[in-house]
Amino acid sequence: MRKPALLLMAALALSACAAGSSSSGSSLNSDLITRAEIDEAGPSNAYDLIQKLRPIWLRWRGSTSFTQETDVKVYLDGTGMGEREALRRIDSFNIESIQYFDARRATNRFGAGHVNGAILIVTR
Repeated sequence: MRKPALLLMAALALSACAAGSSSSGSSLNSDLITRAEIDEAGPSNAYDLIQKLRPIWLRWRGSTSFTQETDVKVYLDGTGMGEREALRRIDSFNIESIQYFDARRATNRFGAGHVNGAILIVTR
């Protein structure tokens, strides 16, 4: 009776190790672009980096009403820069990370008016 229990414990331990090893360093965070990814992508601007690495962040989601803006908002070190075209003015050399916030998280972080989310760029 002890041998099957021991084998089961060993199998569980191996599967836990295998699951843990796949997430170490190689997993991709869909809401964050790191400096390492920016270095791999090469010199560019923030818009081109996002277009290459996380194009879904720039997806046009359409109008929700006649009075609500529909573009993603851009923040540089916490300061509002405008909408997606502002990304073209930010050189990748200065970027430490780029993070996407969905509408709910963007509203919690930056306030109302983020129907299509927000992109926060942190410089070094």
